[in-house]
Amino acid sequence: MRKNIKKYLAAFAALSLLLTACGGAKDAKSDSSADTTQAGETKTGSGTGEKVLKFGQANAGTGLDMQKSTSSGAASIADEVTESLLRFNDKNEEEVVLLTDFPKVSDDGLTYSFELKKGVKFTNGVELTTKDVQYTFERMFTPETGAKSTTYFDMIKGAKDMLAGSATSLSGFEAVDDYHFNIVLEQPFAPFVKNLGTSYADIFPAEATKAAGADWGIGTNLIGTGPYKILSNDDTTEVVLVKNEDYHGGNVNLDTLRVLYYDDAQTKLIAYENGDIDLSDLPASQLEQYEANHADEIKKYYPLGTTFISLNLKSEYISDVNVRKAISLAINREELVNTILAGAGIPATTFLNNKIPGHDDSLPVMEYNPEKAKKILADAGYNSGINLTAEVRDTDEAIFNAIQGYLEEVGIHLEVKKVDNATWNSDRAAGNVQMTGMQWNALYPDADFQMYNYFYSKNSNNRGVFYDNAEYDKLLDDARASTDEKQRAELYKQADHILTFEDYAAIPLYYPQSQFIAKPFVKDFTVGNLIYHFWNVDVDMK
Repeated sequence: MRKNIKKYLAAFAALSLLLTACGGAKDAKSDSSADTTQAGETKTGSGTGEKVLKFGQANAGTGLDMQKSTSSGAASIADEVTESLLRFNDKNEEEVVLLTDFPKVSDDGLTYSFELKKGVKFTNGVELTTKDVQYTFERMFTPETGAKSTTYFDMIKGAKDMLAGSATSLSGFEAVDDYHFNIVLEQPFAPFVKNLGTSYADIFPAEATKAAGADWGIGTNLIGTGPYKILSNDDTTEVVLVKNEDYHGGNVNLDTLRVLYYDDAQTKLIAYENGDIDLSDLPASQLEQYEANHADEIKKYYPLGTTFISLNLKSEYISDVNVRKAISLAINREELVNTILAGAGIPATTFLNNKIPGHDDSLPVMEYNPEKAKKILADAGYNSGINLTAEVRDTDEAIFNAIQGYLEEVGIHLEVKKVDNATWNSDRAAGNVQMTGMQWNALYPDADFQMYNYFYSKNSNNRGVFYDNAEYDKLLDDARASTDEKQRAELYKQADHILTFEDYAAIPLYYPQSQFIAKPFVKDFTVGNLIYHFWNVDVDMK
């Protein structure tokens, strides 16, 4: 039977390489300003001595208003223009941006006191004051806005009233003067300061945002305090950002940042080969191909995520914990990562990502034992085998085809159905997906983000999981209320053990590796987690 598994793995690895090796015509969105001479002598810019960086990515198609978008692609642009009070740098460390210091917290953990930096100006010349912060948060909770990430801030007193339409102002926001304000929570919430460092808390200029109305975040209708401002944006093919000469954070290295949109990864990487772009993400499926000729241009990093099998715990067979445990035991995670991913990942030891507090560093790679899986199934009365169905998107097909081979070996026949994103989202929302692939990333290194938003009982139904464990929920509630980070990590470790090794409510596979490819003249570009930021990047004009 091991030969069958190797056959599955080899076949899909070969298919992946074959697909990524296929070439294509040069994309029509070529950059006429690039002056390419010889290899290693690619110049950037327009020949005027300006520093220009060309970045290629997919178009999220959601606009750049981060109250209305949850896309990391949109955030990579918006975060260069608009800033939050705090932010996570590319070392995943939180730092102050628009404040003089981190907020002071009252003894009861409910009141946060803030002081804005003086003299910070939006790129329209208007100074940032408390009224802009207040407007930003009240806009977030105004139903007409349609904000998508209110759950990260709805613990602010009065937020739920605004969302329900029973209030038009945020009672938990206390303006003291132009530079001082308090935010009052309904109950203690330890990750609150961390949530303020996300793109969802970017601060907008009150009057300019009101004037733009529904067009805020569309075209050039985005104004902020960030290092760049939008010169042009057709919302379809390209966004051009230029240096904010009056940036409160100091000198900005680049004169121009051009973000060019590409519909697919292969076209984008052909553009990179042609010199039309200088920097791009590199999908794992194309890593081996590009390592052969561009190894020195590839930089690898590990985002704060976990790739796992998401299960519908109400579905036939999956509702039995014995079946879930057998699925976990049937999968050789090390072989899966080394073969299908060409090593671009770390085999999972538990659910929590290995860089998040609460991850149990003492654990080995999750057990691979097909004989034990067979016995568990037999003891549970499944001697004749069972049939399961996985509904997956294109990005998960190769992984699930390999998983199909592993499960077949222990008597589980898995049908893998590939669907488009719209069908997948609809079927999950309706609770009709028995198994699927998921990469769940945290925006910052805190277990609440990975565990509460997906598996807490009141949230799991919306994920098509239907997990409900009172002990697990209480551990997460206690961790949310605690201000002791060591205690919080221990609580999350206990919750992870229940989720992963008692209930098998999810089947962790690996902690994904990501990578980007950049021309040799691109300097000091790093990625800490999910979002590409250009705060420190430079280009060598020599």
